[in-house]
Amino acid sequence: MRAPTAAASPARSAVRRTAVVVTALLAGVAVTTAPAGAAGRVPDPLNVSASSAAGVVTGAPACPSGPLTDGRLLTGSASLNPGAFSSLPSQLGVSLPFRVGATQAALPGDDARVALSNARGTLTLALEAGTCSSPTLSYNGTTVTGSGTWTVVPDSTPANAYRGATGTGSFTVTADATPGTGKPWSLNLTGPVSLLQPQVAVTHRAYWGGLGNYLSRTLSVEYRIRNTGSGDAFNVKLLDAPPTGPGITRLGPVPQTVGSIRSGATASVVVRYRVCGIAVVGCRFTADTQTSLTDALDGNQHAETVPVSVQVPIAPLP
Repeated sequence: MRAPTAAASPARSAVRRTAVVVTALLAGVAVTTAPAGAAGRVPDPLNVSASSAAGVVTGAPACPSGPLTDGRLLTGSASLNPGAFSSLPSQLGVSLPFRVGATQAALPGDDARVALSNARGTLTLALEAGTCSSPTLSYNGTTVTGSGTWTVVPDSTPANAYRGATGTGSFTVTADATPGTGKPWSLNLTGPVSLLQPQVAVTHRAYWGGLGNYLSRTLSVEYRIRNTGSGDAFNVKLLDAPPTGPGITRLGPVPQTVGSIRSGATASVVVRYRVCGIAVVGCRFTADTQTSLTDALDGNQHAETVPVSVQVPIAPLP
């Protein structure tokens, strides 16, 4: 019969705790994170104007009753320059099933869509202007003109940077609604859009990277910038990581462009420091990491300062 295993003695537990601490110091690995909040962010303003002379108009279902006796579906697209919808070149696509009558028209809102797309994803809007029984657009037998409202169509596609967006606004439209190709149209969209927002947490790993760096006291610190927010981060930069504490000099490079970080993902940058001498025991310093980022519409540029405590490794490990 096996004897019961004795519990670890206080002395043995203390030895194990000491070994864990020493291992962490030798490796120079941070064991805590410092989250940065997304406070102060507001909806992004959407202000997009697009036009084309290449619309296509085909027949569409008319209203089941009332003054709008015909249906016309306008489809087409237009290129948007950088800055019109985010900082990227983008595309605006329309699918507008007008219901038209003698002098009036409507977009009842069940199928009218505008898609704003770029390399990050697509923001889809549902347009509405009047109903079959209460049309609010004007029609002169050729051209539909007027205004209405739009609402963001919900989307939860993980790869779409505009997933989870909400918002509503107004639009104005002018469109040739006679059947055929080469039909001119123009559309203006304004209103606020709220996006899922990114935020950052910073961890780090300090290392020498070789005996020569150890002897010259040139320490490398890898800052791991993690996007802990529900939205994707763009235009991420490490602006600076200045040290506080005596005998520490930041060598750089700063600033550094990180790029984009998807929600839940991590990107790393390395900053070098000249640190205290070999004979100094317990050398450590605090680096105030300063990051900036924007959301998927390149709005809400936000800067965070996250203090990170760096323990200088005591041995020239890789």
